[in-house]
Formats: sequence, structure tokens, C-alpha cells
Amino acid sequence: MPLMSTDSSSRKRSVAALVFTTTMWGLSFISTKVLLRHLAPVQVAFLRHAIASVATWIAVAVARPPIRVSLRHLPTMLTAAIVGIPIYYYFENTGLLYLSAATASMITASTPAMTAAIESVFYRKRLPAAGWAGILVSAAGVALVVQSGAVQAGAAGAAGRSHFLLGAALLLASAFAWSLYTIFNRPNVTSYGALTTNAYQITFATIVLYLASLRNGIPWAEVFSSRDILLNLGYLGIFCSAVGYLLYLFALRSLGPTVVSAFINLVPVFGVAGSALILGERVTLVQLMGGAIVALGIFAVERIQGDS
Repeated sequence: MPLMSTDSSSRKRSVAALVFTTTMWGLSFISTKVLLRHLAPVQVAFLRHAIASVATWIAVAVARPPIRVSLRHLPTMLTAAIVGIPIYYYFENTGLLYLSAATASMITASTPAMTAAIESVFYRKRLPAAGWAGILVSAAGVALVVQSGAVQAGAAGAAGRSHFLLGAALLLASAFAWSLYTIFNRPNVTSYGALTTNAYQITFATIVLYLASLRNGIPWAEVFSSRDILLNLGYLGIFCSAVGYLLYLFALRSLGPTVVSAFINLVPVFGVAGSALILGERVTLVQLMGGAIVALGIFAVERIQGDS
């Protein structure tokens, strides 16, 4: 009985961590849209993760977790870092040049189905039919919300439709990259914990992003002279990256890839709400209905996995 109580408590903490994280990530699309008015996609990604690296190593200095990593585990850890941070943010930030924050956040909800499919290949793990049904229900909710964006883009003519399709393809590619990041990191967090894994990965990713940003450089004068840029970078770097990755990896250790990725479907719910309130993007009744269906699907997957 004490073991069951401990497991239940761990799941509750993990679920709470995921709800907080997905709230932050849902609102991150808004900050990124604001920053893309001033900076290139790779510049936003580098500056965001430079801040996150500093915050993460401060946390390491305070918490003092075991920090040594076996050389044989470094390739997997660094591969996950490249796929889940530089590659992911290249696709996401570039896609946001063509899509509204609300629509972009909705497309990320394709992540759970991708993760479940990849996990079944990597770990030979079969999700119960009811679990797949929950994922499909969430996907149906996403389809309802995205439909509104597609119709509006089509009304703008062929150029608007082509931009929408390009942006959607880039966001789907970013969702696939995040699925791989989730799968690759399962053994890392099991062996080294969330904080140590995050410290190595976010530092390595920041170095890669810095090298990628050298071509155009960083407009430091504009960055430090704009309060909006600094505030949005601080939000993305500290809350969405340093804290967000840490909590996501913490939940991954106890819940597994399929369940944690199912919570990604909450991102568009918060993304649409925040986009309407902060950016003034219009939210339709169809989008609200889709958000409710997304939440229902997540609840079903979490309960099914929790009972299995």
C-alpha cells in the first residue's frame, strides 16, 4: 500500500508539472511572434537558450546533483539535444513566420500520435486501443481548430494558401523532432535525472545555435535597448526552456513518452486563449469546441496509461 501511495503521489506531481509546463509553452508562441518582428528565427532560438543555459547551471549549483555522465551515453544525449532544440526551433520559429500563434500551437498537437507510433517501434510497446482512441479524439479537436485557419488562409488567395501550407509543414516537422527528443531522452532521465540531462543538453544546443547564428550575427544593441525583446526572451529562456524542459523531463521519467507527449495537446488550448487575449487573434466557436475535445482526449490517455 505505501508503494501504491508513492506511485500515485509521483504521478500527481508529474501531471501538475506537465500542466504548468504546457501552459508556459502555449503562451510561448506569442512571445516568439513578438520577437520575430525584430530577430531572425535562429537568433531568437540562440538568445532564448543562452539565457536558459545560465539559469540551468545556477540550478545545478544550488541543487548539486551528480553531474558526471558516462562517455557511452553522450552520443544519445547530444543527439536528443540537437533534434529537440536547434532542429525543433528552426522548424517552429520559421513556421511562425507564416502562421498565426494560435494555428501554430494547434498543429503541435500532432505530437502525441507521432510519439506513440515511434515508441511502439523503439520499445515494442503497444498502446491499448482505447489509448489510441484518446489520441485520435485529441487529433480531431486539433483538426477543428486548424480548419478555421486554413479557411481564412484560402480566402487570401493562392499566396496565402501556399504560405499556410509551408508553415503547417514546418510545424509538423517540429512536432516530429520533439517526438524523437522525447523518445531519445527516456533512458537519459532514468540514468541521470532531469536536471543533469537538461544541463548537458541545453548547453550543447546553445553552442550549436550560436554557431548557426554567426552567419548573420546578433543585433546586440537592439536587443539590450528594447524592453519588449528582453522581457520576452527572459520569459522564453527561464520559464519555457530552463524550467519547462526540466519539468518535462521530470514527468517523462515517471509517466513515459506516450503520456507526457499527450499533454502537448494542452499547448494549443493555452496558445489560442493567449493569442486572443494578448495578440487580438480571433477565436471562433469551432476553436473553443476543439480545445474542449483536446482536453478530453488527454484525460483519456492519461487515465488509460495510469491504469495499465
